[in-house]
Amino acid sequence: MVTQHSRETRGLHHLYTRHQMEFILRRERGRADRHQHQFSLVVFHVARDLTRASPMMRLARIILDHARATDEIGHYRHGTLAAVLPNTGSAGSWHLAHRVCQSAQVKSLKLACRVYTYPTPPSDDAPANRPGSDHADLSDPGGGNGHAEANGNGNGNGHGNGNGNSAAMRRATAAPQRERLMPFVIQGMSQEMAETDALAEPLERVFVRPLPRWKRAMDILVASLLMVVLLPVLLATALIVKISSPGKVIFTQRRAGLGGKPFLIYKFRTMRHGAEDELPSLRSLSDQDGPAFKLGDDPRITRVGRFLRETSLDELPQLWNVLKGEMSLVGPRPLPMDESTGCDQWQRRRLDVTPGLTCIWQVKGRSRVSFDEWMRMDVHYIRRRNFLHDVKILLQTVPAVFLRRGR
Repeated sequence: MVTQHSRETRGLHHLYTRHQMEFILRRERGRADRHQHQFSLVVFHVARDLTRASPMMRLARIILDHARATDEIGHYRHGTLAAVLPNTGSAGSWHLAHRVCQSAQVKSLKLACRVYTYPTPPSDDAPANRPGSDHADLSDPGGGNGHAEANGNGNGNGHGNGNGNSAAMRRATAAPQRERLMPFVIQGMSQEMAETDALAEPLERVFVRPLPRWKRAMDILVASLLMVVLLPVLLATALIVKISSPGKVIFTQRRAGLGGKPFLIYKFRTMRHGAEDELPSLRSLSDQDGPAFKLGDDPRITRVGRFLRETSLDELPQLWNVLKGEMSLVGPRPLPMDESTGCDQWQRRRLDVTPGLTCIWQVKGRSRVSFDEWMRMDVHYIRRRNFLHDVKILLQTVPAVFLRRGR
């Protein structure tokens, strides 16, 4: 039998390292994608107190007191500890955070915490409220008994027990469609100050991988060079689009970028004016399965626009997106916001990296592959992203453009 003292000692001296916690997060994400359940990350930050024993050690003891045996506790970032909670939505996670904050206040620790949940539930039938789920259902403000599981100290309390009247927990369960998050629960703040209307950041954003320095440097160098070399082509194309049909020369559209953040993509206009308004009536004719819309004989495309698409000249203005850092030369092609939202849970991993001007799908697949295969190509690229691989894709893009491989 593991005693309270032995658990504390083991936990304090053998908390998971930051790299181990990163591995645990990736593992739980894979499990959540496969089994369609939620998990959460609760991050705790404690202010330094030079007059007392190590506040991190005291915080670790508090977390271990309230954590379940299945929860993973370790270092997250500098000055923070974190708990990974399998099979747990926002309600149970906020319950743990609330109890830890209460205990920290008793021990005079200045503590802040933040809760992230993966994935953001799409409807009222989110896993956080399904019967039998492995966490608390605290939607009843008068109860809050929820899931009970023995933790390491043998007191039998899970994340579902405790004060069900907490305003923080009521807010966490008030809108299952939109996970809500107090920016920080800080000891010493009034409840009214702590309960803001800040929208929760989903845990997906924790997995975001910013551009490596080598990749950003290559983007700036190559994109700048191409814009100078291709300036006559850009000007000639703009002139042809302008005189061929009425409407703006540059078409802009909101696309899903890094972490799902929207940005405006630039393209030479290839369709007649008002084409966006005609999309709903054509969506059922799409040649591409899944949420993406692609129609080979799209009646909205102008004669000049068809040539621009076949030669990929319409994409050249995206070199400006690359220079701005919204896109990279190589990466998953950015989808329109509504199409990105329609992706399955595992397919949204493509948002972990900056979208690109070209990608494996653009070179090898395009409309000849299913949407699932397209997404698998993107995920495969993310796993093996490196300098040589990017250069290889860029070199393969050149013949793909000149041979006018289908869009």
